[in-house]
Amino acid sequence: MAPCAGHRLSIALLMSGVTLLLARAGLGETVALSVSPPLVELSMAQGGDRSFDITITNDGDRPFRAQAQMADLVLNQAGDPVPRPAGSDKWSVAPWVTVDGKAIDLQPGEQKKVRCRLRVPRGQSGGRYGALLFAAQRESELASSGMRIETRTGPVLMITVARTERRKAEVADVKMSAAEGAEVLVTATLRNSGNAHFRALGEVMIRDSAKRVVGRLRLDGGTGTVLPDGVRNFTGRWDAKRAAPGRYQAEARFRAAGLVTVNRAVEFTLPLATDGAVGQPSE
Repeated sequence: MAPCAGHRLSIALLMSGVTLLLARAGLGETVALSVSPPLVELSMAQGGDRSFDITITNDGDRPFRAQAQMADLVLNQAGDPVPRPAGSDKWSVAPWVTVDGKAIDLQPGEQKKVRCRLRVPRGQSGGRYGALLFAAQRESELASSGMRIETRTGPVLMITVARTERRKAEVADVKMSAAEGAEVLVTATLRNSGNAHFRALGEVMIRDSAKRVVGRLRLDGGTGTVLPDGVRNFTGRWDAKRAAPGRYQAEARFRAAGLVTVNRAVEFTLPLATDGAVGQPSE
């Protein structure tokens, strides 16, 4: 059955580990499922065949049965993982993955390893992405309709077909908007137009009308991960309290391993309007 309406699918994305707890209200019992590692990132040749283990642990006080299933994965503009049905995305790794024993019974405190196999077909190129989710279900004693409450978590899979990756990007937009006090919020949008993921680092240089650098700031994009066909927003703040009114230029610049540095510059005027973001491409 479908999970309850308020359930949110959570994925451990590029983090050091995760445990999801689901309390059975009033009983002091929990369904607690943790999975390690949170990320499987591999580079494999065409025709490659490799096995890897996922460790699943029952950290709660009740036994449960966990079901394994693949899901596709994309990142929204904020970098949050958005799961999709397996095989629905162009960059899906799901067809390449098989799991031994999709149903796993675990007693409280018990830990088991699940063997997974990854096969890369010949003739493939670029990157493939997804998540191997483990779902633990228990009947909700508060749900008279018989609905189930479900906890799902699992590792992200990021697979690159070796020597076929083409990393390419463009800065799609740079916007400046008024923030608290004299701060200027800079939002730079980076698009991955290649066939494999990368982790970008971004910075912005602010120049005055005389082309002097009057500000430099790093852009925050979390891990900086951008998947193929993905669009990510990176943000930073510039303290403009010492900047005189007038014309300025903001140049956003991104770099990543295997990626030619990309940049985009826009013109803006201080003080900024408070009713919207501005930024016109530089000539």
